[in-house]
Amino acid sequence: MRGGKRAGAGRKKKPDHLRREPVTIRLPQWMISQLKKNGEIGYFIEELLAKQDILNLPDDYDINS
Repeated sequence: MRGGKRAGAGRKKKPDHLRREPVTIRLPQWMISQLKKNGEIGYFIEELLAKQDILNLPDDYDINS
């Protein structure tokens, strides 16, 4: 079999409660530039919030995903 759609192929979809959703926030320029140096801003902020122990994380949430 070559190419085309195959059953079971591709990435598995995440459950709805784990899907990422874009959120707009306003930050000072100096803060944005420092955050960009640490990599992708969204993933960086998500990781910080997950590690702060201020949110109740779902049991199936993986910080590294």
